[in-house]
Amino acid sequence: MEEEKYQVQIPANVKTRTELINGIGIKELITTAIAGGISIFIAIPIYLISQNYLVCLILVGIITGFTFIAVMKDKNNSCIAGLLMNIYKYLKGQKYFKYVVKEKDTNEYVR
Repeated sequence: MEEEKYQVQIPANVKTRTELINGIGIKELITTAIAGGISIFIAIPIYLISQNYLVCLILVGIITGFTFIAVMKDKNNSCIAGLLMNIYKYLKGQKYFKYVVKEKDTNEYVR
């Protein structure tokens, strides 16, 4: 008996995971929280040196906000951080060969 091949049409824009906000799921929130925690640890020594909490608050906000935007997924299920990783992997995988142009001797063809 021959096996029959079935093709199933998958509709576009179907979410494969639970998202709290459009493009933001649990994984993205955890990544943003980790980046926010790291930025707080960076801001504490800056506050101890400068005694200016506004600069530290702006620093934490910028780092956390950029991380939030960088990990947000779009309609094609890609994000800025993923695209940057793909570009880095592509550039790292490229091989560069040094090419040296040798000048021909003009007297070689004159005889």
